[in-house]
Amino acid sequence: MKLLIFEDEPLAQQRVIQIIRKKRPDWEITGTAQSIEEAKTIIKKNTDIDLIICDIHLADGDCFKIFENQNLQIPIIFLTAYDQHALESFNHYCIDYVLKPLQESRLIKAFEKYEQLCTGEKSAEVDPNLIKAVMDKITHKAYKHRFLTKVGNKMIFKDIHEIAYFYAEDKIVYLKEIGTSKKFIVNFSLDDLEKNVLDPAQFYRINRSIIVNLEALIEMKSYHNGRLKLIVKSTDDLDLIVARERVGQFKDWLNQ
Repeated sequence: MKLLIFEDEPLAQQRVIQIIRKKRPDWEITGTAQSIEEAKTIIKKNTDIDLIICDIHLADGDCFKIFENQNLQIPIIFLTAYDQHALESFNHYCIDYVLKPLQESRLIKAFEKYEQLCTGEKSAEVDPNLIKAVMDKITHKAYKHRFLTKVGNKMIFKDIHEIAYFYAEDKIVYLKEIGTSKKFIVNFSLDDLEKNVLDPAQFYRINRSIIVNLEALIEMKSYHNGRLKLIVKSTDDLDLIVARERVGQFKDWLNQ
C-alpha cells in the first residue's frame, strides 16, 4: 500500500509518519510535500498511489488547488485545525476529515475506515453517516454571542465583540474586556469555550490558559524558544504567549 503525505509543518508531518510506521509498518510512504507545487509534482511522478494524507492549509495556500482540473480517484484523509472546510473536502474523494491537534487514536480510525471502504480496485465510497454528521455540525452549530457575568449585585451581558481574550487563573476563568483592564468571571472551562462555545474562526487557544479573540489582535512579535508574543486591545500586563507547538497552527488560523 503506497501513500503520499502533504503537510507543511515538519513536526506534524513527522508525527503522521511515526504513527504510520508504528501502526501500519507495511504501508510505504512514497513521497511528502509541504506546498501545493511540490504536491502537484509528486502526484505527476507517482501514478500508483493508494492513499493521500493531506493537511488543508499548506505553505502556499489551501490544498484543494492541488486537485483542481484533475480527475484523481485517490482516497484522501484530510487533516486540519478547522471544520469549515468539510463540505469542500467531499468534492475531492474524501475518506475522512481529521481535526487537529492530531490524536493517534483518531488517525488510526481514519486508517481503519480507509481499509474498510476501499477495495482491491482502489475504489472508495464516502460513509453517508460521516456526511450527515458533518452536515449536522455545520448546519446546526450555534456559537455563543454574549456572556452573562456578575458585577457587584448586578448581572450584565458582555458581547462577544467586547472580549479581548479569556484566561484561566487559580481554576477560575475570566474574560478580559477590549480597551480596558476589566475582567469578568465566566462559568465555563477553557475546554468548553474552545470546543463547544466559541467560534473557532474568531477565537484561538494560544496555550493552556489563554484563548484570544482575532478582533482584538493588534500585532505579534517573535519570542524566545520559537514562540510568539501577542499584543491585543487590552490595557494590562498579562503576557499573551503562543505556545511553540501551536505557532504553526496559529499562523494557519490567521491566514484562513
